[in-house]
Amino acid sequence: MAQSETLRAGILAGTLPEALRIYDELKALPGLRLYLILCRAPGEARGRFLFKHAARWLTGRGRITTLGLLLKGRLLFLQKPLDDAESLKSLSRLQLDIGLHKVGVIYREATIRAFRLGILNPHIGLLPRYRGRAVLEWSLLEGWPTGITVFFIDEGIDTGERIVLREEVDVSHYGSIEEAKLHLFKLDASFFRRAIEKLKEEGFSYERNRPEAGRRYYVMSGLFQKVAEEVLNERG
Repeated sequence: MAQSETLRAGILAGTLPEALRIYDELKALPGLRLYLILCRAPGEARGRFLFKHAARWLTGRGRITTLGLLLKGRLLFLQKPLDDAESLKSLSRLQLDIGLHKVGVIYREATIRAFRLGILNPHIGLLPRYRGRAVLEWSLLEGWPTGITVFFIDEGIDTGERIVLREEVDVSHYGSIEEAKLHLFKLDASFFRRAIEKLKEEGFSYERNRPEAGRRYYVMSGLFQKVAEEVLNERG
């Protein structure tokens, strides 16, 4: 990808503050045009969705930034599910290259295809070994490094083939699993920025995600979580 090429990226978020937090990290990147795409939560009433964002705009930070994006047509409220035909038409009109995942949904193929390159996900585990849930805990229990992988998703669970960025992140100085996870989740904006920088490098090539080289993990029992926390404390 040429460095001079302008990328159009849409931040897919459930709340305005979360979208603005990522926007603030990325807005200074050269050759990047950002859009905020606010999505309704599954089962959330349309009126509540609109009221929630209006209230947060009136009482929160970033009011001038948000108003400016709205006037420029770079703030979109999707009042129907992401995979609804109306939402897909709205996304297609923006002609976006990349989606940035920050909303609690499972994406369907039609939604992924609405972005030229796809949707990036900052997974708090090192792919391909750790897919699914509780990957931080299982990394600790199995004696493997913890970290973050930014990759383009597909319809599977952490099976998207194209890895953009994968890096170990030390969490041994945190006293609990909850604190360690919160730290990793809050690194999403900086990892998005670095992933986009890599995509714009001349000669960039993806690392391949091979799901068969790892396994999918599920929610961990409370007993195992306590053991994982003990391991975390021992590392510290």
